[in-house]
Amino acid sequence: MKEEVKDKLCQHAGKILLGGTGALLTLSVVTLGAGLLSDGPAASDTQADAVVQKLESNLGDARAKLATQHTALLVQLPGMDIERVNRDRATGRSLLLSLTDSSASTRTVKEQQVLLDARYGFLDRKSRVLTEFVPEWMTATGATKGAGTTYTLSDLDIDVSRVQGLNYSYTGVARLDPIRVGPDQNSAAKSAFVVFTYFTSEDGTVTSLDAYRASSKTRDALAAASEEQPSAKPTG
Repeated sequence: MKEEVKDKLCQHAGKILLGGTGALLTLSVVTLGAGLLSDGPAASDTQADAVVQKLESNLGDARAKLATQHTALLVQLPGMDIERVNRDRATGRSLLLSLTDSSASTRTVKEQQVLLDARYGFLDRKSRVLTEFVPEWMTATGATKGAGTTYTLSDLDIDVSRVQGLNYSYTGVARLDPIRVGPDQNSAAKSAFVVFTYFTSEDGTVTSLDAYRASSKTRDALAAASEEQPSAKPTG
């Protein structure tokens, strides 16, 4: 299971890195433009404009190709119900927020486990969400010593990972940024990344859920990658 999570992180890290393409092309424009200007009169404004237009065209073509491929993949999925997918994504977002909100809770780990167990029928005493994620998350964010660090959801990517009959499965990667650091935590709290997977039945009911907090090394890599792309509102 841990290896599967690593694979999913790598896949989503690739998507995050893709968003940095624009920044890299912009840097290329500046670099090439500076080179042309340093050549003096020989590098005319017309030449510089041509370089910029070429790079912008390449970026536009790349984005259009990616959008076409994404649409084609969705069409290939048998019986894909886009409206249902949108509803399921909203459900996944709510689940994530419920789990990570425990960082600002004054409840004990056991009290938080009982609360989630009573709220969600698909969780049970053997669920890794309850036995692994909740204790680890509350410890890492300082919630085991009282109200810990409060986070806001800054980026969310939820994709359909499998369609099997009437059952859909999803994989999500979320970035949460600290907005208020708990009294027992370092003031230089870093962003946190959570990977989660869940399944839904035909009526949209969630039948299973797993969640994992990214390791420090993976978190730093994802944070660096996401900083390279333009800011965007949470999706999914």
